[in-house]
Amino acid sequence: GMVMALEEQSLQGITERMENVLETVTEVRYPVIAEIKACMKECGAMNSLMSGSGPTVFGIFRDRRTAKEAFTKVKAQNLAKQIYLANVHNVRRR
Repeated sequence: GMVMALEEQSLQGITERMENVLETVTEVRYPVIAEIKACMKECGAMNSLMSGSGPTVFGIFRDRRTAKEAFTKVKAQNLAKQIYLANVHNVRRR
């Protein structure tokens, strides 16, 4: 399913299939990972995931306004030492 979603450039399909099996182990030891993910999802992230074996957690949002709200909330709750709001510049619109 992920390959098809990538080929179709379906952001919804991609975010629905995102997973990281290492999260189940890492979140037990570092519960803040689950807190950050939950915060982003509550703020409207299509999905949120730990990258690789950590320590990065990211969220994917439909628009910058929603991402900015999540950024502000994660920062206000002091859930992370470093937090960044990034743009995607190489997206082809259909």
